[in-house]
Amino acid sequence: ASLNSSPDELTYFASLLSADEKARAERFYFERDRHHFIAGRGLLRCLLGSYLEKEPALIEFDYGKYGKPSLKSEGLQKIPEFNLSHSQDLAVYAFGLNHAIGIDVEYLHPMPDMNSFAEQYFSPRESAYINSLPAEQKESAFFTLWTCKEAFLKANGSGLRMPLNEVEIFLESGMNAVLSSISGDKAEAMKWRLETFSPLPVYQAACIVRGNKGQIIFQQLS
Repeated sequence: ASLNSSPDELTYFASLLSADEKARAERFYFERDRHHFIAGRGLLRCLLGSYLEKEPALIEFDYGKYGKPSLKSEGLQKIPEFNLSHSQDLAVYAFGLNHAIGIDVEYLHPMPDMNSFAEQYFSPRESAYINSLPAEQKESAFFTLWTCKEAFLKANGSGLRMPLNEVEIFLESGMNAVLSSISGDKAEAMKWRLETFSPLPVYQAACIVRGNKGQIIFQQLS
């Protein structure tokens, strides 16, 4: 979904937010960031409201130890898992039932220090893979690995507390990604399903679900 909203849309989205969300919005220094936060949270509330058949403004959130949002369970028969991410002007959302879920999106941009960054934060095998690629493929591979790692860390609620190089991703031909090990545990990694996608030509995203063998449905909001 685009985070570029009209003044009327922003006014509506802002009316849905809780007091703590409004306070958080006011802490953004740049108006563009503030507007994007309001639109992103407003859209999240509208989407959750449609799943729950509940007024968006009445939805209440809990937050995990590292800030991951979840729904308060009081009065809910089914509690959807959800996650969101945004970069530049774009937001992505993921929803499911009974499965931990995470999503991440990044705007593709040049990184002159890509090799050294990969050596610091990626596993030795991942770093060697990035270094082996021709220049025109490095950026796509780097951001594919990065979004996969971020999506997993968000799904398990650890934020960036787990070192990135302990979440190892294997890229197959065609840039298909597989979670190959978590802190060296390959059996645990096999319990997760990973999907990569490009929501727009200049963005890379990844979604990960624990234990879900079903279909992932992609939709774009206008």
